[in-house]
Amino acid sequence: MFELSGLLLSAEFQPLLNPHTKEIYGYEALSRFYCPDGTAIAPNIVFEELHAHHELLSSVEMAAKTFQFTHAPQDSVLFVNIDPHAIEFSATEMLSLLRQRDNVCVEIIENTCINDARLAANFIKQLVKFDIPVGLDDVGAPHSMLSIDLVSQVSCLKFDKYWLETAKNPQYHHLISALLSFAKKTNKLTVLEGVETEEQLIFAQDLGVDLVQGFLFKPLFINAKERVLLSPMLTQVC
Repeated sequence: MFELSGLLLSAEFQPLLNPHTKEIYGYEALSRFYCPDGTAIAPNIVFEELHAHHELLSSVEMAAKTFQFTHAPQDSVLFVNIDPHAIEFSATEMLSLLRQRDNVCVEIIENTCINDARLAANFIKQLVKFDIPVGLDDVGAPHSMLSIDLVSQVSCLKFDKYWLETAKNPQYHHLISALLSFAKKTNKLTVLEGVETEEQLIFAQDLGVDLVQGFLFKPLFINAKERVLLSPMLTQVC
């Protein structure tokens, strides 16, 4: 049991690097939450509770993205995750915030739920309208399905770590090679997630992805003193 309004909001920035040169291209911003005593609360627990209250979700997501924009490295591309449900009550404010930064890419997770897929598609159309780059996250994850419409609209494909688990399966290898070929021919950035070992890094190099991301590379953490208290307006016992 915890009270949302008592949680501290922070962020972590995971680097995306060139697999050959190790040069950092950008960072993915991830929300982090802590109890007043400093104990970390898994983000999925917080967001699962928030999904039952979309207006509350919108408020927390706006606070999180504002925090991330404030503390992110300014000289690199910033990748941010946005749940389409989170802008139901704050679309105008969120789009205004996103347009304040030139080097930003919005990541959208494709969901198997048809209603969520429609929400994602509508949100992507708004982002494209304002020339905001969009990345499709978790491509190839077991829980996701590949939408031709979404794949055609986005400017970045982020391949799920599941591709690393199937690296020795010829059928999967042919599939990801075909997707990478499509991405290159249509000028889409490609990222392989979940790289944790040197062996997996070599696999990424051989595949020819543009960027890699994973625990093999040290993230940037925000100093504990910079954490902010979620507003009392967000009081929700869960």
